[in-house]
Amino acid sequence: MIHKELTYIIIGSFFKVHNALHNIWHEEIYEKAVQSELRSQGLKAERQKKFDVVYFDKNLGRYRIDLIVEDKIIIELKAVPEITPLHKAQLISYLKGYKKPLGILANFGSKSLEHRTFPNKLESETALKDNFDLKKIRFEGKENVRDLLIIANRILVTLGPGYFHQIYRRAFYYELKQAGICFDITRELSAEYRNEKLGVKEVNFFILGDLLLATVALKELSDLILFRFWNYIRLFKLRRGLIFNFNAMRLDFKYYSDV
Repeated sequence: MIHKELTYIIIGSFFKVHNALHNIWHEEIYEKAVQSELRSQGLKAERQKKFDVVYFDKNLGRYRIDLIVEDKIIIELKAVPEITPLHKAQLISYLKGYKKPLGILANFGSKSLEHRTFPNKLESETALKDNFDLKKIRFEGKENVRDLLIIANRILVTLGPGYFHQIYRRAFYYELKQAGICFDITRELSAEYRNEKLGVKEVNFFILGDLLLATVALKELSDLILFRFWNYIRLFKLRRGLIFNFNAMRLDFKYYSDV
C-alpha cells in the first residue's frame, strides 16, 4: 500500500474524531476536528487548499479540497447516510486534478464510520469510464445536437464529477471554440412588465442560434429545475434548449424543442 504508515495514522484519527463527535455534525466540523487531530500528531494537514483545474491545456479555475496531509494524501470528508459511487468518483476527480498518489474518503454521517482508500491509478486523461453510446440515445432532434452531446460527454469523462458549475462551463467554452461552433454568451436577463424594466437577473447561458445551452452541477435535474430552464428558453424567445448536469456518473441532460 502507498504511504501505509501515514494512511494508518489518518484512519486512526478518523476513529478518534468519530468516537468524540459521533454522527450529528456537518462536514466542516469533522474537517476541523480531523485537521486538529492530525496536527496534534505532528503532521502537516491543510484545509481547503486550492489547486488549478486543467482541461487538456486550458486552466479552468481553482478548486478547494477538504484536507491534504503531508502534501501527499487527499482526504474527502462526508456527513451523509452512506457513501455513493458519485462520492468515490468525485475523489478520483480530485486525485487526477491535484496529481496526488492517494485519496481517502471518509463518511461520519452513517451509524458507523465509513472509509475507503483510493490510489491514483489514472494512466490516461479520463476520470470516468466512457460508457457513452450515441446510438443508444433516442429522441427527436438528436442529430441537431449530436456534436454537443459528444462534447459534454468528453468533458464529464475527462474531468469527472465534483466541481463547480463554472468549471464545466469554461470547459464547454473552450470546446465550442475549438470546434469552431458559433455561439454567444448571455450573462443577464431583464424582467419587464407593461414595458417597464423591473430588474435584472444574473445568468450564464450559451446561445447557439435558436438553442439555449446550460451547464450545471447539481444533485439532480429535478422537475423544478427543468421547468425553470424551459421558462428561460421562452423568456429568451428561443425555440430549443439543452441542459447538461455534470454532477453525475454518466451523461445527464434534457433537450427541449418546438421545432
